[in-house]
Amino acid sequence: MNHLSLAVRLALTAGIFTAAGVAQAQVPQADTSSADQTTPPSKNKAKTLQAVVVTGSLIRRIDAETSSPVVTLDRAAITNNGSPTLGNVLQALPSISGNATNTQNNSNGGGGASPTLEGGDGAARVSLRGLGTNRTLVMVDGQRLANADLNMIPQNMIERVDVLAEGASTVYGSDAIGGVVNFILRKDFKGAELSVNDGISSHGDGQRHGGQFTVGASGDQGNIVAGIDYNKYNPVLAPRRSFSAQQLYLYAGGPQPSGSHTIPTGRLLVPQNLAPAGCSINSQGNTYVTRASGTGSSLGDYRCFSSANDVYNYNAFNYIQTQQERTNVFVIGNYKFNDYVTFFADAFYNHTNSAGQDAPAPTGVGDGWHVLASNPNNPFGVTFSSGALGNPATSGYAFNTRLTGLGTRLHTFTTTNEQLNTGLRGNFGANTTWIWDASFDYGHSHRVQTNFNEVNIPAFQAAIDGGANIFDQADPTVTALLRKGVDAPVYTMTNTMKQAQANASGELWDLPAGAMQMSAGVLYRKTSMNYNVTSDAVLDPATGTCTVLQEACGSPGGGSDTVKELYAESLIPLLTGQPWAYSLNIDLGVRYSDYDSSGSTTNGKFAIEYRPIADLLVRGTVSQVFRAPNMDELYDGRTIAGPNLTDPCVGLTSAQLAQHAAACQFVPPNWSGNPIGQVTGYYSGAAAVGSKLKPEQGKSIDIGFVYSPSWLNGLSSSLDFWHIYLTDMLTPVTAQTVANSCFANNNSPYCSYINRYDNTSKLAGAVNYINTPVVNLGNLSTTGVDFTLNYAVPHFNLGSVDPGNFKAGLNTTYISTYNNDSTPGQPGARTTNYAGTYSQQFGNISRWRGTVTLNWALGNWSAQWQSRYVHRLTNLNANLDTGASSPMASVLYHSIQAGYEFKKINTRFDVGIDNLSDKTPPLSYETGSNYNVDTATYDVMGRYYWARATVKF
Repeated sequence: MNHLSLAVRLALTAGIFTAAGVAQAQVPQADTSSADQTTPPSKNKAKTLQAVVVTGSLIRRIDAETSSPVVTLDRAAITNNGSPTLGNVLQALPSISGNATNTQNNSNGGGGASPTLEGGDGAARVSLRGLGTNRTLVMVDGQRLANADLNMIPQNMIERVDVLAEGASTVYGSDAIGGVVNFILRKDFKGAELSVNDGISSHGDGQRHGGQFTVGASGDQGNIVAGIDYNKYNPVLAPRRSFSAQQLYLYAGGPQPSGSHTIPTGRLLVPQNLAPAGCSINSQGNTYVTRASGTGSSLGDYRCFSSANDVYNYNAFNYIQTQQERTNVFVIGNYKFNDYVTFFADAFYNHTNSAGQDAPAPTGVGDGWHVLASNPNNPFGVTFSSGALGNPATSGYAFNTRLTGLGTRLHTFTTTNEQLNTGLRGNFGANTTWIWDASFDYGHSHRVQTNFNEVNIPAFQAAIDGGANIFDQADPTVTALLRKGVDAPVYTMTNTMKQAQANASGELWDLPAGAMQMSAGVLYRKTSMNYNVTSDAVLDPATGTCTVLQEACGSPGGGSDTVKELYAESLIPLLTGQPWAYSLNIDLGVRYSDYDSSGSTTNGKFAIEYRPIADLLVRGTVSQVFRAPNMDELYDGRTIAGPNLTDPCVGLTSAQLAQHAAACQFVPPNWSGNPIGQVTGYYSGAAAVGSKLKPEQGKSIDIGFVYSPSWLNGLSSSLDFWHIYLTDMLTPVTAQTVANSCFANNNSPYCSYINRYDNTSKLAGAVNYINTPVVNLGNLSTTGVDFTLNYAVPHFNLGSVDPGNFKAGLNTTYISTYNNDSTPGQPGARTTNYAGTYSQQFGNISRWRGTVTLNWALGNWSAQWQSRYVHRLTNLNANLDTGASSPMASVLYHSIQAGYEFKKINTRFDVGIDNLSDKTPPLSYETGSNYNVDTATYDVMGRYYWARATVKF
């Protein structure tokens, strides 16, 4: 109740927020027929007006507003944005927050068990309510996709986008926890349309261009729409912007440039007597040096290594806009066989070439290669290796270098997507309201990732043994030899979805307030995943290595899952035309789902629509939600991580070790701990460690008001209070949680995830590796408020001057709480409120987000001003030095667009400027992004100019 009270007070301040100009107009609710939105549903209306299925319900409705809070982006809102891809348009909505992927993110590749540091697949995915991309369902005409990448959907194929920001599991099944993004297709397009676009930033980079061609025909028996879409983005390197030119770390003295100590001239640990005078000496009498001149084959070529100055700026090679080129083809059609049966089909194909880039490979003897003391290029007379050769339990001398001569590590992606939805629909006769449909939905996604310039350890070792002077690897002759030691491993991911579905809906019987409606259906879906890795990149769990560098090691994985579902929804009108009850409807829904992998679950929904007067709708929904484990969470193979671990078995007596035997197996009494702070962790799906998963479960609650006053034509507003909570979250368990849980309970299922060196090793007791697979662990609860205000100003004249038509709109979201307990019931469990923070785990959860749009039209002219606001927040990842957080400033973006239509030649020209004030994104140190900014939320390109020409035939 305290949260609700706070939310009400905050909602009442929306007028102040509007005056600040920080929100964007969107049309609330789905596009319906020309139904009178002030008229309650009735049997006569249902029969005489064309009802539609609105997003968030299975019931065909004529109401412009229902119990579901849907925000709609019509085609004008999409095209006024200027972006040739849909991802940028959707990610600006205030209800979307948290971690997302887009074309600005150089590290959004992966999927399956591929290396997580590589990116550039050009995908865009959204995270409603900040709950993550896996908890937002993306659909096309109510059908889910095999690959939920928004950028692969042809923009000229879309009529509008419905965004439902509440749980909808009873309507759509798994994944619809944060909500649903539903792309509605163009079905009645006639003629032909050609559009070309171009754009460039004010920095003279980031060029993008593309074109669209759409053609359609319509007749009494049916219609068909087809088109092709092409767009290309040029890459932009991080140094092109001052905020990302150098990696910044936040220390006690403030932000400071930083980078990697793995540098091209090498970082070598050598005995003190072999180093120049004045170097810092460690407790073993050794010191670090780096080459200063010459070929590195003489001791005089070296100087002391400086931790402060000898750093490598790996940021210089990362993209802040990834390279991408995509082609889309689509066709949409239907054919009416007779009055009772109609055939329909929609299909689209996408082909994307994209690339991400990282700095040249860092490598060291810890990767598995060595330089013998007898090597003629080695002036030190000591062996550089991760351990004395033949005895890995002892240490050799360290040697790390950066292979700049071999060039950057380029990660290319070739992705193809096919999606087909086809079937029949009709009615059961001329004298009935009942209709039916049966459909088949097929989706296929295939992605080939190639990593260039990865180090092949055996070949690299052969090059060193064959005479390559690794001490001077930038020398062209040395580079030519070392190039024989690089590789280009390939990772292939295939996802397939096959779904059959049948539905029937109509009126059950008449009640005093109108007809009771019912919709029911049955569904079968099979999804499968297959991930392959070339042999040189297959991880060996026993050693934690593969043929190439550890960072590129992956594991094959694959499997399938099927679900069988039954579902139904009923709309029950209770009152109509009564004093203080203009209308009152109840909406009930239920869905039963049975998964082969995770068992069965039944989820229900209760919704109410109450109009005390014609102008005011009071709505509320309580819905159970769930998410079944996806293919990655079930079947991902192992990949390597390096988590920090505070081992609870350090310094224990024999008696204490006996009490914690499962967690501390092979640990000797009074053990001093692991030799390093990081241990090897193996992320994987559940199947790789033989465990089972169950669905996430929770509830979604929404209470809202929609007011459209009859005394002020053109005005509408909505206010919604929402609460979503989840239990049994599907998440990778951390190494620390595994260790702590097993230490506290010898019977913990996590004990089997710990693997320590046994008594035959000199490292007895030390952690060899810890499995950190996906498990059901964690609770999350988030609450907040949405407010929208839209006003189409009635037309007026200023004397004899016609100023045109004006529209204004506001859309805001306030997040009150975002509470997460990552380890409920485990030792040290605690709940953290992430509202108003930025973290690597959940991303950007700013409390306030808003957009405002002003539109104007006069004759052939039109224009738009749009602003987007993201509130200030606290960066929880900021400080390595003190562990403290740091503030991130609020941001207000502005964009403008203007267009003119030459009707005589059926041509329209549009121009626009995004990020008009060239706003720099707030810095977020230690994000792991290599750009110092949150690319999922903020614009990194700066002021951007674009133009488009559209010709209709």
